[in-house]
Amino acid sequence: MDNLIFILSGFGVVMLVLASLWLVTATIGRGFIAWEARQAAAASPVAAPAPAAPQGTPAHHVVAIAAAVAAMTGGRGRVVRISAPAHQAAAWAQEGRSAQFAGRKARRDWARPGPTTPDSKG
Repeated sequence: MDNLIFILSGFGVVMLVLASLWLVTATIGRGFIAWEARQAAAASPVAAPAPAAPQGTPAHHVVAIAAAVAAMTGGRGRVVRISAPAHQAAAWAQEGRSAQFAGRKARRDWARPGPTTPDSKG
């Protein structure tokens, strides 16, 4: 019974210390969050809106593509739509694996028997 009380009191002390550490770190974290909020409010009282990201294909790309189409078709071609293909990272990874393992193929001809000699009866 003495051992059980000793174990439970040790467990209680460990849990109390862990809870105290959690409380201290949470309080410090909240202090940093409040300090950062005050710094942000003091630095820029009115936040300027972020510039809008350009949508679609850039104009200089459209011009270059249209010029290439005109040059290849003698001016008879027409650009109907410009879109980038979907990025397929899995295909790149698969290609890399196949290139890596292509040089590591096991040779099947290494165990072929050599020429026979008149001495060997085999």
